[in-house]
This record gives sequence, structure tokens and C-alpha cells, in this order.
Amino acid sequence: MLSPALRFLGPRRQDYLPGLLDHYQPIARGMATLNEALGRSLNLSQDLGFKVLTAEIDILEAEADKIKRRIRNHLPAAFLMVVDKTLFLNYTSRQDNILDAVQEATTWLGLGHFAIPTPLAEAMTESVGEAARTVEMLRPALAGAIALLLRGKRERGEVKNQIHEIRLQHVKVVKAKRGFIAAAYAADLDFARVYQIIRFVEYVYRASHSAEGCADLLRAMMAR
Repeated sequence: MLSPALRFLGPRRQDYLPGLLDHYQPIARGMATLNEALGRSLNLSQDLGFKVLTAEIDILEAEADKIKRRIRNHLPAAFLMVVDKTLFLNYTSRQDNILDAVQEATTWLGLGHFAIPTPLAEAMTESVGEAARTVEMLRPALAGAIALLLRGKRERGEVKNQIHEIRLQHVKVVKAKRGFIAAAYAADLDFARVYQIIRFVEYVYRASHSAEGCADLLRAMMAR
């Protein structure tokens, strides 16, 4: 139950929590755009379409930053918040880090065509797909945590299970990354190309890691 003070403030003073879902939207679109950009790069077509995709990610990153600033600039006093303010601010930063990692991954992607063996290209695509799945799974966990914190309309155990599934998914990303790096060093490629694709996959991994970090912070908010 909300305190009398929080009930008096009304829902508009609590829109900082639903604002996290607004912030999530450009992040999810950015992750999907990265996957499309990778497909173009692997097909050796870093043409105007590829440049449009990278520019779109930059636009999405700016949009996410704008939403983050809006949320942070309209927070109520800490003692009136239904979650710990430090945890909330850390969450916005960690969620923002997902798109920052996507942006950096795209930068490495644009340094040259990926003329690489098919098995390595498939492993690379798998790494991005697994990381995208981690980010995708964050949304229902976030929505469930918000519903629980504001209205108690979700079962705590259900949201905890969603958070746990995100952790398990990130483990898949870690395994995919390790396998990919081993395969990259074993491939008959020059060092510059190996370094480029490993840096790309490292940032893809960071996107998933940040999504997992968001899930951990949701758990901490619920435990308050």
C-alpha cells in the first residue's frame, strides 16, 4: 500500500517509473537496428543503407538521452519516491548503457566489410541474436516490476522469475562470446580483421551485460 503522502500526490508525480518504459523503447529499436546493420555488413553491402542504419542508431541514442534527462529532471523528493532514488538513477544509467554499447558496436562494424568464413559469420549473428534476446526479455520484467511497485498488480514471484530468466539468458551470451572469440582466433584472418570483429562482439556482450544489470537493479528496487 502507498503511504497517504504518495496517494495525495497522485499518479502524475509517480510517472518517473512508467517513464523507464518510454526510455526502453529507443533502446530496443537500437538493438534491432544493429542486427539489421550486421546483416548488411556480412553481405558486403556497407552502402547508403548501412549508413542510414548507423545514423538511425545515433538518433535513437540522442532520443534515449533526452528521455533520461526528462525523467531525472522531474523526480519528486527522495522521501516521496516508492523506490530508492540512488537505485532509480543507477537503473536509468544502466539502461542507457545498453544503447551506448550498441552505438559503439556499430562503430566497429563500420570500420570495414566482414569478409569472414560462413561459420564465423553465423556465430557472429548468433551472438547478436542472444544479446538482443536479453534486452528483449528486460521489457516484461520492467513492466511487471513497475506494476508491482505502483499498484501491487503483479505477483512478486512472477517478476522475480522473469529477472532470473534474464540472468540465465545472459549466461548464453557469455558462452556465445567465448566460443566466438576462440573461433575468430582460429580462423585464417589477418589480425586487424580479428581485432575488429572481437571488439564488435565485446560491445554486443556489454549490451547484454547492461540488461542483466538492469534486472538486478529491479530486484533491488522490489526488495526495498
